[in-house]
Amino acid sequence: MKLWLKHLQGRSVFRLFSLTLLTAALVALAGCQTKPAPPKVPKTFIHDMQQALSYSIATANTGKQAGVVRLRVTLNRHSAPIACKALRAPPRHDLLLPADIPRSDFKALASLVEAQCWVTIYPIVPDALYDENNTVEIVAPLIVNLPAAAQASGSVRGVANAQREYFWQHLLRDEPVTSVGNAAVYYQANARGKVEGCLVQLYQHPLRPDDFRLDGDLQARLNNRCMALDLSRMPGFSPDMHGVAKGSSKMEYAPWRVGRL
Repeated sequence: MKLWLKHLQGRSVFRLFSLTLLTAALVALAGCQTKPAPPKVPKTFIHDMQQALSYSIATANTGKQAGVVRLRVTLNRHSAPIACKALRAPPRHDLLLPADIPRSDFKALASLVEAQCWVTIYPIVPDALYDENNTVEIVAPLIVNLPAAAQASGSVRGVANAQREYFWQHLLRDEPVTSVGNAAVYYQANARGKVEGCLVQLYQHPLRPDDFRLDGDLQARLNNRCMALDLSRMPGFSPDMHGVAKGSSKMEYAPWRVGRL
């Protein structure tokens, strides 16, 4: 089954178009009345797909990126990505990004979109949308506008994204997780960056609550790894006037994210 994302109104740094069935549009144009109508796509699934891709792109640890691409993502029976490909969008879609915004190099933008596609946590695909191969293909024209000011290394969002990336690389990147969830890290370190206290909490992902499993062994490993970190190397590390650095960061995790980014 192929789905098409198009037409979403909004003024965020990342926009998509609304979700409809491409197959339904082709049948209507051909005037064919003999084929059964494709299953209706639930509005909650449309909304959740938009939110998943939007969050993934907006939290990428990258500099300024702007442009329009057409993302083709294939999900399997576990609603996990098995193929991600960013293609050039047709001119009519490129016109939706203001002409005065300089476009990024297409290869760099496509690389960013594909990388985030592979690590996005997607909502559960309704059974009726799967094809005979137990896959569903979604085509999403994406308008990406990550401005330099917001993505700068010293900006609030830039620091948050860089710290999220730091903790992912040092705590979760190579952990063989068996469920889907969120990990929140709460830390305290001295002026030299030595961790004096760290708590990692695991909890449900809002799009996949039934796929979460509280893994005590994983939580213990993450706490131990956190205690061994040298946070002086973390982007945005800044002790207060008393020589204490406190903070937190949140990461998503899923089996298909292991070893990526």
